[in-house]
Amino acid sequence: MPYLVDGYNLLHALGILRGRVGPQGLEKARRRLLGWLRGSLDPKTSHATVVFDAAHAPAGAPVEEDVDGICVLFAGHREQADDLIEELIRRDSDPHRLVVVSDDHRILQAARRRKCVACKCLEFVEELERERRSRQREQLAKGEKPELLIPEEIDRWIDAFDARALESDLRELNPFRDLDMPNPGL
Repeated sequence: MPYLVDGYNLLHALGILRGRVGPQGLEKARRRLLGWLRGSLDPKTSHATVVFDAAHAPAGAPVEEDVDGICVLFAGHREQADDLIEELIRRDSDPHRLVVVSDDHRILQAARRRKCVACKCLEFVEELERERRSRQREQLAKGEKPELLIPEEIDRWIDAFDARALESDLRELNPFRDLDMPNPGL
């Protein structure tokens, strides 16, 4: 399933980007977002395109690049990300399979007009987390080693994203929390 993501909207919704930051902070925030997406999307069934405004693009950044399997687009210098996202929605040859992720009313409306799945950022985050937990349960049921976060890794994520409000959700990602066995990651 292809995803078309309003990058800065999702950065803000995840709490990765707060207030004003310099160019280095913005680049780090974009990289964190892409890492989160890469870890959250099922690589077998998902493809993502993330669109950012060009005004905040790193110096010398290409208009389009592949970052670990995620297509990253910076809107042209005279164009905002919203304009580019709308254009991508219009040009999609099979829009009903496209999931558009944004909190921008204009973008969501454009997606609905073309019969795309329109999804607000926090809904998207919640759905990806549900899917990831489901994949982990399936891996456990098959006897495979699940991708999981160990307590130390959870603490690093909480600190890195200043995510105290999400602490209980992050701790819930540990699939061994309900089993009567120690966490093998310890």
